[in-house]
Amino acid sequence: MKSALEEVEALRRLFRATLKHFSASVESDLDKLKSGITAKAGGEKATLPSELVRDARDIVTLVRTLEIKPEKGRRRDLKKIDEVIEDMQKIVEKW
Repeated sequence: MKSALEEVEALRRLFRATLKHFSASVESDLDKLKSGITAKAGGEKATLPSELVRDARDIVTLVRTLEIKPEKGRRRDLKKIDEVIEDMQKIVEKW
């Protein structure tokens, strides 16, 4: 039983390390998205091409339609967030 308990604790450490790295990766992706959007937006009074306005609207829609329940801490909610980030990256990359 002692070995089983030690393995459970080892798994806990692996989980925490993995979660920490995943969180850092998502934060980095969001920072890159923010930088890409900021760079393309120009000044507040800049006139943007209609394609960029449509893309910005698509990004807003992606985030606003995201249906997750953070308080439940479900794996599928993390996957949904990751998928939205990927979709947003595709939009920003084509700029």
